[in-house]
Amino acid sequence: MAQVQSVERTFSILEIVAQYPSGISITALAKEMDLAKSTVHRLLGTLVARGYVQKDAHTGYYQLGVQCLVLASSLLNNLDIRSIAKDALHRLAEYAGEVVHLCIHDQNEVVYIDKVESEQTLRMYSQIGKRALMHCTGVGKALLSGFSEQAIDQLVKEKGLPSFTDTTITTKEELEQSLKTIQEQGYAIDEQEHEMGIRCIAAPIFDHDGHVVAAISIAGPIERMTKERVEGDLTRAILKESHDISAKLGYLNK
Repeated sequence: MAQVQSVERTFSILEIVAQYPSGISITALAKEMDLAKSTVHRLLGTLVARGYVQKDAHTGYYQLGVQCLVLASSLLNNLDIRSIAKDALHRLAEYAGEVVHLCIHDQNEVVYIDKVESEQTLRMYSQIGKRALMHCTGVGKALLSGFSEQAIDQLVKEKGLPSFTDTTITTKEELEQSLKTIQEQGYAIDEQEHEMGIRCIAAPIFDHDGHVVAAISIAGPIERMTKERVEGDLTRAILKESHDISAKLGYLNK
């Protein structure tokens, strides 16, 4: 039992340290974990020795080490969807002139697994590995369009529907209506629902069994991502690429 507890504590350290890009002191870490500093220090020693955590020589703070990146890179490289979608992402980014994302869902959250940056001066801040809630993002709603009613209930129960802007969906009824529309038209719109000034269009990607396994999106400031453009050429472009990716995964759109 003590061995399992140590493993749990080790993973807790990694999860907490990951929340502090600039590092965290051992005192603060021990306080968050409600453990003695000596216990945390012992666990950190092993993680540092294996390269999963590193200690800043100047501040004494602990940060994630490069070995975490090695594991993450290995995982991402094994996600076939990334290699399959790569060319489509670049075509969309070049055509739209905006940032393009590829996302999957995990534990009722969106996970960004790839992106192609915009050449525009004003860029969106996003990063691979970032997580987001599903009900307030274009990719999240595109992914949710493949959820069962039971899965939607579980999502609402587990994550809630918190508001980020005046246009965020905050009721289950609104969410269900939005998902019905997405299923009918084949794409989702984030109308400044997560961040004011940002508009996004997203489309689901299907596997050979017809399950939604990923989503792609084009996002940018509303000055460039006008409603006319989003509902016109960008809709056609993202649907074409999402259909092509799905076809490569064996999906037959009947």
